Amino acid sequence: MIMQRNKVDHVLRAAASITGHKSFVLIGSAALIARIKGPTPAGMLVTQEVDIYAFDVDNVEELSDMIDGSIGQNSPFHTSFGFFADGVSPDTAKMPSDWMDRATKYSSPACPGVTAIVPEENDLALAKLVAWREKDIDWLRAGVAHRILSLDKMESRLDRMPAGGLASGAPDLAELRKRTLLLRAAAG
Repeated sequence: MIMQRNKVDHVLRAAASITGHKSFVLIGSAALIARIKGPTPAGMLVTQEVDIYAFDVDNVEELSDMIDGSIGQNSPFHTSFGFFADGVSPDTAKMPSDWMDRATKYSSPACPGVTAIVPEENDLALAKLVAWREKDIDWLRAGVAHRILSLDKMESRLDRMPAGGLASGAPDLAELRKRTLLLRAAAG
């Protein structure tokens, strides 16, 4: 399924209604839709889920569980609309420590009073570099090929990524560098 801005707006409205909160953080593939105004390659938009968590609250996990239970995968919302929210946490996406400095706020007339903080596309890409699943690699390759992502910017932020190792769930810096080299080689 190709994610579209109206679907992201729908999830934001529903999350606000469920949680009573009006400020969220979007991560993952769907966040790019709120971030990029121009054409985006279809390979970067293929997802059924909008990864979301409430911003600046003490009970993030509780609210994410509410989102999952009400509009998450296999919920009546998902069955009805063909897409869903994935209530996540601030630790889900491993991004540079200063990602918030580059983030923007997204709002839409389709979800009045609700805002979403959206990481910069290269910070989103670094989270996908950490995850390194086949779908993440495809997303990264499409972004590099269409010049939406900058390997130079990504590489310049590697030193601000969470420390790697088994405890953190993130690969070490050497592995992240290796992955950027693989992407660079694939891009030609």
